[in-house]
Amino acid sequence: MRRVLIVAVLALLVVPAACAKDGVLFARPAAHAGDRLVLKSSWAAHPDGVAVYFMPLAVSPRWWHGSYNGWETPNNGPPPKRVRGVLRLGTLHSSTGHAVRLVTKVPRVKPGRYVLGFWCAACNEHWTSALPDFQPNPLGVLRVVR
Repeated sequence: MRRVLIVAVLALLVVPAACAKDGVLFARPAAHAGDRLVLKSSWAAHPDGVAVYFMPLAVSPRWWHGSYNGWETPNNGPPPKRVRGVLRLGTLHSSTGHAVRLVTKVPRVKPGRYVLGFWCAACNEHWTSALPDFQPNPLGVLRVVR
């Protein structure tokens, strides 16, 4: 038991800080185009300035390379201007402390599965709420229905 505890503590020490990414998840698993979308988190390392994008799940690996396994850090680089099907929703802002919020609408897109893409201008890093080969949280993917 002691050995397991030591391994767990060491794992927490070597996990990159970026794994506790600034980001939000969907509040529900499905929505219609045009529905109100409230994206929020009670804590973010960068409470102002993280841009949020809406993208098809299938294109998310074109922007965030690799397989999210809880150990990888976000990719460095610019926002997803050249990734097809990506729409900017807005920027996360905080009114108090480190809690962030963005209220927007589900874009008028084809039915399917979509994720959130994030770009931190201050850190020049980007990531998504899920990738096709791994979904760390069921609310990382939104199914847009007719």
